[in-house]
Amino acid sequence: MEKEKRIALLIDAENTSVKYIDSIFMELKNYGMVTYKRMYGDFTSKTLSEWNHKALTYAVDPIQQPRYSTAKNAADIMLVIDAMDIMYTKNVDMFCIVSSDSDFTRLVNRISEEGIEVIGMGKSDASKTLKAACTIFKNLDIIGEPDVDESEGTSKNGSSRRSGSGAANPEKNITPMREIKKSMAEIVRENENQGDRTGLGGLKSSIQRIYKDFDERNYGYSSMSKFVQALQDFELAQERSTVYVSLKHELTGEGDVKNRILDMLKKGPMEMGYLGRILHNYYPDFDIKKYGYSQLSTFVGSMNGVVVETSESGNGKVARLQ
Repeated sequence: MEKEKRIALLIDAENTSVKYIDSIFMELKNYGMVTYKRMYGDFTSKTLSEWNHKALTYAVDPIQQPRYSTAKNAADIMLVIDAMDIMYTKNVDMFCIVSSDSDFTRLVNRISEEGIEVIGMGKSDASKTLKAACTIFKNLDIIGEPDVDESEGTSKNGSSRRSGSGAANPEKNITPMREIKKSMAEIVRENENQGDRTGLGGLKSSIQRIYKDFDERNYGYSSMSKFVQALQDFELAQERSTVYVSLKHELTGEGDVKNRILDMLKKGPMEMGYLGRILHNYYPDFDIKKYGYSQLSTFVGSMNGVVVETSESGNGKVARLQ
């Protein structure tokens, strides 16, 4: 059984609304066990008084740090000092830094240099530099909002319309879906070209490496599978406990299929079974009989400039360019 990851949670209370505290802990349940729970600020101030009350529910330790001057944020400095102390103890596997302050970018980079993952949590308009430094960045003003009914303004695709009169619209700060869709298609297509299949979980991990703040809930979808289905250019297929993603392709003409085979054979000879798997990955409804052939080897052998011969092992056939 895989060991549960230990997480150090450090909250910049002066930069984060207390209304997100439930969402913060709900998110971290997906990653491991929170072993350090600390929040930083001047809790004698009226603006942070509610943090003291709400944090009791989760036994978060308040690190009281009064402001010594108006020009310096002593709480931020204390958070950095504690983070470095915790990092050097090597008692945690992951950090969660809750803040939208770009000043923490160097801290996140330093923790990452030690090979420790960092989850960032903050507002969607946090600096791109801070988001990029984190392993994953969660937009609290999006995923931390409660779902609303259709009557309260839920869009037809399930995404909530949170931008009311005079309110900020956090969706404008996230990566457009069309950009996510393009990157997803490139990942799936590259795997198909190599004869590999793309798992749904692996696809999400790859997208998160490109877009650190990617989360399907940013777009109003409760699961990755629903997000992918909404894009309409992909198909999902479940085999046992794994869900695979493939591109939707219309069965193209015989000439287009042959051109694709020629492109693949330019890389070198290819076993017929392997070639068939790639074609089925690229064309999910591929059926050689639709072209009037009973076997793939006969179809490939009919192509100009291609030779199909018995493999050296004698257990199958290989196609190659003449």
